[in-house]
Amino acid sequence: MDTHKAGINEAFLVKRKLKLTGMTQQSVELAKQEVESIRGLDMVDLSVKSGRLLVSYDASITSISAILNILQSHDIKPASDWWNRLKLSWDKQIDQNIRDNARHVPHCCSKPPAGR
Repeated sequence: MDTHKAGINEAFLVKRKLKLTGMTQQSVELAKQEVESIRGLDMVDLSVKSGRLLVSYDASITSISAILNILQSHDIKPASDWWNRLKLSWDKQIDQNIRDNARHVPHCCSKPPAGR
């Protein structure tokens, strides 16, 4: 069984892998420090050698967009090949679905939802 950082809900834990461009050792070190401070982040690995981002986070708290915004402030961007773009758009949609589901308050017993 994996152990996760405090505050991580394993039901909303997602793992992402993306190719990146513009990585230098100095920019990766600075960006990694910033990304690790994001609330809801479980693990991050930025590799200059492979040019990849490996990250796991609680998608009910943060998103891949928040992580990429920090990386882009250090001139590290997602690779622009079609597969990477497709995976990234898919990841963003899944993050939004998880965030919506985490905030949903269920109703039961054939009653209308609260507020109607």
